[in-house]
Parts: sequence; structure tokens; C-alpha cells
Amino acid sequence: MLISTRPATLDDIDAIVQVLCMVSGNPDLAEDFRHDALEQVRGEIANSITYVICAADVRVGRLRVVRTTDYIEIAGLQIDPTWQGQSIGTVVINEILDEGRRASLPVELDVDKDNPNAERLYMRLGFHRVGENGKDYRMRRV
Repeated sequence: MLISTRPATLDDIDAIVQVLCMVSGNPDLAEDFRHDALEQVRGEIANSITYVICAADVRVGRLRVVRTTDYIEIAGLQIDPTWQGQSIGTVVINEILDEGRRASLPVELDVDKDNPNAERLYMRLGFHRVGENGKDYRMRRV
């Protein structure tokens, strides 16, 4: 299965909001997600690009990446639950890790303390906890 990412456009907003609602399990947050997604896709957040993740030309997820001179941050990665467990997240994360290696920059992310499956994935890919902030662990791969 071919996994790809591409910068999100305004035409992708509904698909992004749908994935965010499914992953969060809270459809009541749709308007908040829509507001945030519009800001992101319009480029209103410094150093941030939001991508659509596609599997075989089907939109299956969302990726937001923040790039600074000091690190690359995976600021959001959500995969439609019906597509999870098919290595899509691993492929996407490895692409970002390759970018970090080429740029000699660490890759960082936050993971919810209540999401042990995601934390296990990140640890399997070489991330380590470097701190915590409220409900999240901060992780880094050098």
C-alpha cells in the first residue's frame, strides 16, 4: 500500500475534522477542530505545515509538523481508527525522522500520558521521554 503525505488545502478541511473527531471520540469538538484546521491550512501558525496522509489515494489522516532551526516537531498525527494498525503512522514518522537526520536536527513530539499505544510506537521508533507537561510526555529522538 502506497502511503503519502501532501500539504493540506481548504478542500481537505472536512476530512481533517472528521479524522480529528473520530480519533478524539468527541464529535462535539468539530467546530473547534474546524477553526484550528482552518488556521493551520491557511498558514496562520508560524513554522507549521499541516499535511493530509493518504493511503492508496484515500485520505486517512492528518499530520502537522513544526520546523525550527533547533528541532522538527511532530505537532499532531492522527490516523482514522479504521486505518490504524497498518503501519501508516510508522511510515509517516520514519519520513520525518529521515528529514531530521538529513538536517541534523532532533525530532520532538508530545504524547498524551493516557495513550500508551502511541507512546509504545514512539519508543519503538527510538524516541525517549525528556520531560512532561501536564497531561503529556515530551519525547525526543536525536
